[in-house]
Amino acid sequence: MAATAATAAAGIAIGVISVGSASTTKPQQTQAESTPAAQPVHKAPPTPLTSTPKSDKGRGMVYKGLDPAPKGDRCVGVYRVTDKDLCTHGPDAPPKGVDITKNTPPVAASAQKPSSLAGDGGKAPSAAEALQGALPALDARTGRVAAAASPSGSTATTPKDGSSRVVCEGDGATGNRVQVLYVHPPGQDRYGQYAASFKQWAAETDLIYNASAQETGGERHIRYVTESDCTASVLDVEVASGSLGEFGAMNEALAAKGYDRRDRKYMIFADAQVYCGIGTFNGDERPGQDNLSNFGPSYGRTDSGCWSGSTAAHELGHNLGAVNNSAPHSSKAAHCVDEWDIMCYSDAPYYPQMQTICPDRSHDDRLDCNHDDYYNTSPAPGSYLATHWNVANNRFLIAGGGNTDPNPSPSPDPTKPPTAGPDAQVSQITADSAVVSWSKAASASGYDLMLDGKKYADVKETAIRLTRLNPGTSYRVAVAARDADGKASAAGRTASFRTLSSGDGGPTRPGTKYLLLNSLTGQAADLWGGSSNNGTVAIAYQRHGYANQQWTFEDAGSGTVRVKSVQSGKCLQLGADGKAVDGQYVAQQPCSDAAGQKWKLNASGSSYVLQPQGSSLVLGISKRWYYGGWLLELQQKNDQGYQNWTLAKAS
Repeated sequence: MAATAATAAAGIAIGVISVGSASTTKPQQTQAESTPAAQPVHKAPPTPLTSTPKSDKGRGMVYKGLDPAPKGDRCVGVYRVTDKDLCTHGPDAPPKGVDITKNTPPVAASAQKPSSLAGDGGKAPSAAEALQGALPALDARTGRVAAAASPSGSTATTPKDGSSRVVCEGDGATGNRVQVLYVHPPGQDRYGQYAASFKQWAAETDLIYNASAQETGGERHIRYVTESDCTASVLDVEVASGSLGEFGAMNEALAAKGYDRRDRKYMIFADAQVYCGIGTFNGDERPGQDNLSNFGPSYGRTDSGCWSGSTAAHELGHNLGAVNNSAPHSSKAAHCVDEWDIMCYSDAPYYPQMQTICPDRSHDDRLDCNHDDYYNTSPAPGSYLATHWNVANNRFLIAGGGNTDPNPSPSPDPTKPPTAGPDAQVSQITADSAVVSWSKAASASGYDLMLDGKKYADVKETAIRLTRLNPGTSYRVAVAARDADGKASAAGRTASFRTLSSGDGGPTRPGTKYLLLNSLTGQAADLWGGSSNNGTVAIAYQRHGYANQQWTFEDAGSGTVRVKSVQSGKCLQLGADGKAVDGQYVAQQPCSDAAGQKWKLNASGSSYVLQPQGSSLVLGISKRWYYGGWLLELQQKNDQGYQNWTLAKAS
């Protein structure tokens, strides 16, 4: 590699090997809380299954790839999913009157198709336009805050009545989360038609969990991965057609793309008509935080004939740990027998007699009839759910209320001014940026953000991205709450963190996988939908780190590199014709020696700019929407942060 490229790459290799860190004075999790148990605990050993029922494809009762778990196996009493260490109760029967071979129609308006991929005459966005769909950004060197012109971000895939909003918490991505996936085969991508419906069904699932919690005097919400408009993030995922014909094969295909995180449970809307629904289930009865149901990966799949909030809620219930064999009204096969209840029906292999204990038929869309089997926010001391696993305690649920408004308008109560600010949390640390988030404080009119003891900004939001930080530097951040008169409270707990080091030294490592992260928005360069098709565009999208956001850099000669997708093995190329013109989009094509695939990676402070070989144009975020993200395009260099990129080693 020539000297120019080697110099540009020098800071990358060392900078991404360093690990950013954040801490507060909050006690650390114990080993038991952060590590899943090795085996499930059962009050009595489950009876091993000896066979699988005959498949009934017309009803989605398909058992292909499910093996009865033998005695001593961690899945004993249910099925093993192929050769993976995953268990399932098996396929769920469709509700009465549901034909799984008929597509469920959308329940929300389809998204408008994106505008033409052709450039728009060099009209680069303002910082506010580039921040659409992203958190506000605070420049740590000037103290200025930039925010989206419409802070709620794109609503092109979101119902405008707010009915699909869910609780936002923190940065929307860090920690234990439920990630919604739309999984489809090649050539059958209906994301634009159904994205708003998936968000709606995710919100309906949350309503079921919270309304059920209210029956025992509590409040619970699903901790989704959320977008800036407080709707569930829905990722478009393409898998091979054959993978959708079997639950285990689909799980393996998703895992190969990185969808196997321990801090994720995957709510899957599969564009197939094999099942009504099916989910993984651990059957662990221990009440402690090391219960296997407190960890991922878990997979809950609903096929297109049964797409709904109630079916998704049922499969998520299995993922969260319902219903265990020792429960008072257990069917001994991960369901219950006391109607009406969303988790109850007479199931294989025992087909138990049902009991109508809760006669209100509407409770068929609620959890746990009488709240004595698997879900109770306040179980009586010594009761079954006080001494066994209780789904209401699952770490993938939010206990208590939360904010569903992406543009909070604080309503301070002058009679109850805040006495202390909320605790600060730091995440998404790079060499030059980090996200600070905090819980909404009652009666606060706004917040003061303190960086290293100095007030930097007045903000109304509960999360903000710090930009233009110095690499390899330690910082302290805290948040104070303001009352109706603008008086600030004492600051909450301080969080300390250290940015990654940009370093200097050798070239990028061959084959090493990186995320390309935008210095202003924090979004990642994303291969749309993870498609293998030639011409699939690259967009700026919420960072998640899965395979379609991972890239390698190959030496292309003369100080240039090819940017190769880990997902597809194809390379980023300039548009359809390979020409470097203002407004040109970028898309994947088979890797070649074409000039349109050769890029220079030039250092710009602690970040980098990507320039086509022989051109003064740079790669930046456009203001052209593309199904929840924003097209990447070539622009005249203007030194705006949305034209700069940091590289983080993919994990």
